[in-house]
Amino acid sequence: MNMISWVLLLLVILTLYLIDKVNHLAKLYEPPKPPEPVAQPEAEPSGDLLFVGLEGKKLWDAMNGKAVDGFDSKLLDSLRLHYEPILRAHISAAFHDGVRDANEAEAQTPSSQRQISTVRGHVQSWLPPQHLGSIYRVGVEYGGAYAKDPNPDVLARLKQTLDSVSSMLYQRAGVTLDVPYSELLLSPPEPEPQAEAQTPEDVLALTDQTDQVQVLEPNLAQGLEHAQAYEEQQRQDLAAGADAEVIEATLSEHELKPA
Repeated sequence: MNMISWVLLLLVILTLYLIDKVNHLAKLYEPPKPPEPVAQPEAEPSGDLLFVGLEGKKLWDAMNGKAVDGFDSKLLDSLRLHYEPILRAHISAAFHDGVRDANEAEAQTPSSQRQISTVRGHVQSWLPPQHLGSIYRVGVEYGGAYAKDPNPDVLARLKQTLDSVSSMLYQRAGVTLDVPYSELLLSPPEPEPQAEAQTPEDVLALTDQTDQVQVLEPNLAQGLEHAQAYEEQQRQDLAAGADAEVIEATLSEHELKPA
């Protein structure tokens, strides 16, 4: 073998050795495991499937016509009809909170966000705090000062405030307000039903007993005849008994006299 052959053989052997050495070192070295990703807590989905992804102020902004990522404007327009019960429940709840807190020493501040129950679950609703504050204060005055001293002027002012604020919210949300909230929440209590006054015809019907008298007169006359007949029979029986006693006494005297 010439020199070139020996050199090639040595190179092949060296190459095989290096490959084996690299494989051996690779088995000994274990790279560090990458850190496991931290599981992010899933956001609680809306109970109402119609409003999935629309919660709180985002829902209010969407109903106000603002663009929301991932929601088409036509879809948002179709949701307004289903948003009206949520808006109505939120406004009514703020008013009733005020009525409930009317006798408290210090009025509370209503929360802008509230969970509203729907027929499909629940939705986190949000309304502007300044509007909710006005509705809440109407409830406080209605359940407090007005309840203690009803005043028509005060009631008219409360109705005007409630209708003005609620109609503004409906207008901003693009929802039709069919019935004013003053009729829903500030309706005066219905008067207690009173007994109907008797008409002259009713009084006449109660006092007119002519037919009854006419019916009773023949029966009364017949009863008197029976009573008189009974008394006459009693007198005849008594007289007959007395006559029998006299005859018996006379016969007894004749029998006792000597012949």
